Amino acid sequence: MTANYFNDSPITSPKEDRFGIDHFARALAGSISELSTPIGSAIAINGPWGSGKSSAVNLIRHHLRSLQGEDKLGIIDFQCWWFRGEEALTLAFLQRLYSTLEKSLGEKAKDLIPKIGKKLLQAGPVVGPAINLATGGVWGSLVGNSVDFAKRFFSDSDTVETLFQRLSNALECQNRRFLVIIDDIDRLTPDEALLIFRLVKSVGRLPNIMYLLVFDRELAEKAVKQIYPSEGPQFLEKIIQASFELPLPARDDLNSAFLLEIDRRCGSPCDEEEVRRFMNIFYDTVSPYLNTPRDLARILNAIAVSWPPVAKEVNLADFVGLEVIRVFEPTIYNSIRTNKELLCGTKPTYHTGAKDNNIEFFIALCPEKYQSNISCALKRLFPRLENIIYGTDSLQQWEEHRLVCTQKHFDTYFRMAVGDNTLPINEIEKLIQRCGDQDYVKNTFKHAINVVRKNGKSRVPLLLDELNVHAGKVDKANFQPLISAIFEIADDIDLAADKEHGFSIGDNHLRIHWLIRKLTFERCDLPERSSILWEATQKSQLGWLVDFTRSAIGDYHPRVGRQPEPPEKCLIEKKRIGELKAHAIKMIENSAESDCLISHPRLLYILFCWRDFVEDNTDITREWTARQLSINTSVALLAKAFTSESWSQGMGMFGLGDRVAIRHTQAAVDSLNLLMDVEAFRRRLEELEKSQALEEPYNSYVLTFLDAWRKRDRREDD
Repeated sequence: MTANYFNDSPITSPKEDRFGIDHFARALAGSISELSTPIGSAIAINGPWGSGKSSAVNLIRHHLRSLQGEDKLGIIDFQCWWFRGEEALTLAFLQRLYSTLEKSLGEKAKDLIPKIGKKLLQAGPVVGPAINLATGGVWGSLVGNSVDFAKRFFSDSDTVETLFQRLSNALECQNRRFLVIIDDIDRLTPDEALLIFRLVKSVGRLPNIMYLLVFDRELAEKAVKQIYPSEGPQFLEKIIQASFELPLPARDDLNSAFLLEIDRRCGSPCDEEEVRRFMNIFYDTVSPYLNTPRDLARILNAIAVSWPPVAKEVNLADFVGLEVIRVFEPTIYNSIRTNKELLCGTKPTYHTGAKDNNIEFFIALCPEKYQSNISCALKRLFPRLENIIYGTDSLQQWEEHRLVCTQKHFDTYFRMAVGDNTLPINEIEKLIQRCGDQDYVKNTFKHAINVVRKNGKSRVPLLLDELNVHAGKVDKANFQPLISAIFEIADDIDLAADKEHGFSIGDNHLRIHWLIRKLTFERCDLPERSSILWEATQKSQLGWLVDFTRSAIGDYHPRVGRQPEPPEKCLIEKKRIGELKAHAIKMIENSAESDCLISHPRLLYILFCWRDFVEDNTDITREWTARQLSINTSVALLAKAFTSESWSQGMGMFGLGDRVAIRHTQAAVDSLNLLMDVEAFRRRLEELEKSQALEEPYNSYVLTFLDAWRKRDRREDD
């Protein structure tokens, strides 16, 4: 099978931007274009390796061309990492400047840069062979005995200062400005990187010349400190007038891109339990390591190679978790691979003569910032590390799902040993610091609703994901106000646009479920957690209250074939279930009486839950829907609620798989008789269809639902 690699080449146009870089590039291009009389102005873009700096440069170049014609702004690209050695870099830099400026300077001034170069290079020999491969014209002659050539070719009558003054005068008369872009400075050796900065500071301080320097500031400062221990950051501050940190991609964008690619390459988890396992491992293991586009490319390209040979033999969640560990924490991965006996099985074991659990041995092998994530990941992958004794039933389940924690399937995971818009940190820290302020939390989320990002989603998933990732930083005293604030606006922030399509399981209600568990399951016992969550439900919005109530009931009364959750994994105490259910019923009844229920986005779900919650009156929903059938708009809203969509990808006409998923509209009429008089509902729909008594969009709700219902009838007849 051919590996389908994830392309992380630098993008060149805004339409290719997947991670929100273009807004930054557009703004910076606008600022550069407004520098009317620059004199060696140096602007820096800082970012870690793989963060998209080269993409940002390409987008800046794109916007500058539209803002400034080539006759007004000349762009000079200097690929510094093509050259090795300080002298080679000096000569290449001057040659690149000369080749661009010679046509603009005129006959009297165009030889000034070669003369300046000669003066600068007379102190020692030039690395000829390297330059000869990359340069031409007059500079191509500076090979071998270059200094002797320079002495013969140029006059010694002028000083460097005189030559610079003449060049400055010539450039100052120009109507055209020039931007020198120097990317990938952090690929150079410390000496070479410092030379680039010195060249910009000395040779480069010329009228109508600007510089865009692109590098990893942390690496640059280390290089400065290595050569000039007393300088540090001040060295760069003397050269660079404005420095900007490249905004990292939104965590939600990276998360979504990863999930969609995994779905496309590997398929989706097959049932609810598999989805839960996958998302637990995703948040604890994968998401913390997805910080740049390069991180995303590294893990996806590794999976492109390693997944196909074992696709039918391993559990997807476990496989992805281990691959992330292999790519980003290879030392831990190798220790896992060689310690099968310590990890597999159901009973916890300890090092001989040691008191600590085996997990400490593995955690100590990774950086401190990731130790908490690795600890959670290993416990999920290898349950015996939780220091809990599991029975044979658990082992049978693990083997059925081909988990890595079983002796039977462990080796399969290691057959392939092949190498492989985020929120600003101050905004994240501010939210964590103020999460005890309910008004601030609600206002932050309400503002996020109205900020539509390039992928069509709001900022709400991003906030919930960041809170999930940073849950350990939230003060325990703030659990109550934070959770209460989110419960109070849970329906408002449950936006259809934020729903995931790759696995078709991710919406903002589900993200809230992940968050409250991440916050409270590890740091609160059941009574404490129960008190926090019960208090939060008192002002909860209806849809979320119903969802939460059903989940809490399910902990103690699961579906047929499933076991109740242990107390430490239950949302609230069993004694509060009755009160919670009564509270939810009262909220539904109030909504039904005020006519708010009929327009609720989760109407169908609420109706089924209402029927389940009211055990002594299963006709309650039929009575309510019967009243709604007398109201034309209510009939249309019921039709809308019972219309669902699904997405599928099939084989194309010529045997190739579809590139895009196809949307299917479905009539959700299964078990509809539990909620209403189905025949009466059908009659009312057909009456409205015939009379055309409804305006849009109500008429469309009726027609769409009837069309889907009739198609369903025809399929059943066939």
